[in-house]
Amino acid sequence: MTDVQAVLFDLGNVLVRVNVDMFWRSLNFAGPEEIAPYAGELKSWAMRYEAGEFATAEFMEGMQRIFGGRFRTEQLHDAFERIIGEPFEGMEQLVGRVSQRHRTALVSNTNEIHHLGSIRLVPALRYLPKHYVSYQLHVMKPAAGFYQAIVRDQQLPPDALVFIDDLEENVKAAVKAGMQGIRFEGVAALEKRLKEINILE
Repeated sequence: MTDVQAVLFDLGNVLVRVNVDMFWRSLNFAGPEEIAPYAGELKSWAMRYEAGEFATAEFMEGMQRIFGGRFRTEQLHDAFERIIGEPFEGMEQLVGRVSQRHRTALVSNTNEIHHLGSIRLVPALRYLPKHYVSYQLHVMKPAAGFYQAIVRDQQLPPDALVFIDDLEENVKAAVKAGMQGIRFEGVAALEKRLKEINILE
């Protein structure tokens, strides 16, 4: 097997907690019965935004349409940004240690609002100079094209890349693409696994 040369970290629920409920709380929705008329359409619209089908201005216009002008654009933007929560304690230090000996990069299904918000709020990102994000690549994990784009850009054998994600389907897709895959199950477990494959001492 090729020596590991690059370690790729997912964003949501790896570097930072994600909580969709914060969107609804920020807009003062009281419970599921109030959310239900909007949730399905909003989820579909947000996934298209993550896939890079349209820019942020159009996304916000669509949110205004979904909610029938009930909220100001600034309120919706702020509520949507709040989905990005607190960084995982210990991940900044772990990513920093990995970056001392290996290339590192971000690999995330995300959108422009959450990406830019995370750059401000997630300290570990300062150790990840390359960002492979779905809205810029116009393809989302676990589609093969997402992983192929990374391999092409890194110009490394696929098995020289370690791909870390909280979702099993995304890890399996990375392995199918020839990468080494690790499912994130907490900081301590990740540190242990990285030591086992000689990424950390």
